[in-house]
This record gives sequence, C-alpha cells and structure tokens, in this order.
Amino acid sequence: MAKNRGKDAYRTLIRILIVLFVLTAICAAGYFLLDQSLKTQEEENAAAAQTENARLEEEYRQAKAEEEAKADQGESIQWPTPKQEGWDVVDLTGFPLTNPRDMTATRHDLLMGGMMLLNHWHSLPADFPEGDLIAVHTSKNGVPVKNASVKLFPAAVTAIENVLAAAKEEGLEGYIIDEGYRSNETQQGYYDKEAANYSERLSGDALVEKVRQSVNVPGTSEYQSGFSFRVDRYKKDDKEFMDTKFKDMEQSDWLLAHSWEYGIIFRFPVLGYPNATTTDKSYKTGESKSLSIYRYVGKANAAVMHLKDFCMEEYIEYLAAHPHIAVYQDGSLKYEITRIPAGDTAGDVTVSTSVNAKETIVSMDNAGGIIVAMSY
Repeated sequence: MAKNRGKDAYRTLIRILIVLFVLTAICAAGYFLLDQSLKTQEEENAAAAQTENARLEEEYRQAKAEEEAKADQGESIQWPTPKQEGWDVVDLTGFPLTNPRDMTATRHDLLMGGMMLLNHWHSLPADFPEGDLIAVHTSKNGVPVKNASVKLFPAAVTAIENVLAAAKEEGLEGYIIDEGYRSNETQQGYYDKEAANYSERLSGDALVEKVRQSVNVPGTSEYQSGFSFRVDRYKKDDKEFMDTKFKDMEQSDWLLAHSWEYGIIFRFPVLGYPNATTTDKSYKTGESKSLSIYRYVGKANAAVMHLKDFCMEEYIEYLAAHPHIAVYQDGSLKYEITRIPAGDTAGDVTVSTSVNAKETIVSMDNAGGIIVAMSY
C-alpha cells in the first residue's frame, strides 16, 4: 500500500511539473507576442506621428506661402484710377491696404476720434470722457464765445480756430460760438422743464414723443457729444449786423461752403436751411428744426460727407456698405478710410493702417463699427 501511495505522489508531481512547464511556455510565448505587438504598435505610432508632423509642416508651409503671396498681391494690385482733376471719392471695397501695419487704439482713443454718433436712436456711452473737455475761451487764438462756460473737446476747438482764421483772411468776422457741450444734468433740466408743459394732459410715450420734438431725451442730444457747437453772429454796437439773421449772412454761406476743409460739418441739414440749396436730411437725422449746429468729425470724414452730400447718419451707412474708400484731390491720395464691425468695444482694439499714412485717427461710430481715417 505504501509503495502504491509513493507512486501516486510521484505521478502527481510529474503532472504538476508538466503543467508548470506548459504554463511557463505559454507565458513566454505570450510575452514574446506581446512584446512584438508593442513594438509594432510603437513603430506604427511613430510612423503616424511622422506623417502627421509632415502634414502639419506642409500646411504651415502652404499657409505661409499664401500669406506672402497675398502680401505681394496687395502691393501689386492696382486700385481704381481716380479723376485727375478735382476731388474724387473712390470705392476700394475688396482691395487691400498697401503696406499695412497693426495699430492699437484704446477705448479713450475711440471715444475721442470725433465720429461718435448721437441722435434719437444712439445714446451717449456711460464712459464718456467728460473730464477731457476744455473751455473754448482759453484757446490760444481767442475764439469768440457767448460765455466762459462753453466747453468742447480740444480737437474741435483747434478746428474752430483754424476755420475762423481762414474766414478772417477772407475778410469775414463776427462769428461767435453760442453754445457747446451740455452735461447730462443740463439736458435733463431742459427736458424736465419742457415735459412740465404737457404733463397734465400727456403721459408715457405720448409725453416723450411730444417733448422730444423740442428737447432731446438726455443722453441723445448732439450737444452732449463734446464735438458740436452752435454758431451765431456778434458785433458789439453794430445794430445792422445784429439785426441780420446769421443764415442770411455771407459768414454763414462761407462757413457752410468751407468748414469741411477743417474737419467740420453742418450737423442737421433741413430743406432750405441753412441756405436755399440745402437738401433735407431730417428723415435720417431725426431733427427737423432749423439749428445752426456744426460738428467736428475730422478732415477725412468731413471731406467725404461734403463731396457726397451726406449727413452723419448717411455717411456711417455708406461706410457700412463700402468699408474701404479713398479720397483724391487732382489725382493725389489725400485720405483713406476703412470701417470694421466691432459691436460694443469696451477695451483696446487692434486695427490695420498704412505705414504710408502721415496720421491715423481711429473712432467708434456708436453704431457698431470702428472708423479708421488715414491722412496722406
């Protein structure tokens, strides 16, 4: 019995050893196959990575080549030929800037650029830089003003100095700046006073509509732009001069004809005012009253508005449809203007300008765009 038990134990041990050997062989084979599979996968991954890198490198090379080709094309594309005599506004929509460069404009730059639209539908931004206004009477050339409280932004004051100096050279004097910037508090006071006249019989939208026929809702008055001013006539102890309405004077005609050369426009043209040939723009501006209000917008913008007979609203609409234009005088480039959609820009923006431009002024238009005006 003991001998049989010994043989059985031996057989069992042999079986165990065989099983262990088989398992070891299987593990070794598995390890070898796994190692080969990992190496194969690693080689495939490396090949795929190399292929992807090559693809990306080729895409970059092509993109770079296209970019350089576009740059070369921008320098070689010929703009439309302007008239060789007189002034001409040329539509360059679809044509690139020549020798472009990036320029950063701050929010403050945008607010001070001169093209901030104010009317019934576009109101004053909350961050309006009221602190930059200056008293007009402190100007170096002594612009005549109604009183010391008349304030405007410096660019407007400089333009007024220049246009009045030019008028004086033509023998025309007697201008006075009757009103300039209005604070929101002042506008509110005018509005409340007018509303009191109708509040007993009108209310709500009916009251607002009635009041704004005479006084703009605070925040929508052109006087709140800091660039607008009312012009009148004044000569001390000259009754005949003072008895003549400003619109009927040579001073008014000259200012209307030449102010654009200094970056100033007549803000609210209505039929027959300020002179008999004036085209009515009240359907665009929302103002049908006869107001002797002028507005600084910068020389480039004023030139297009004058040449195209645009009010400010029409000009912004025109730029939205023709976002790249140029102004020529006798075949020479004077101004180049672009407009880019921007929405409500709260901070700094980067715009394209030309390295050839002597001056670039960037302005928000308060109608969803930024206007870049280049002078040459």
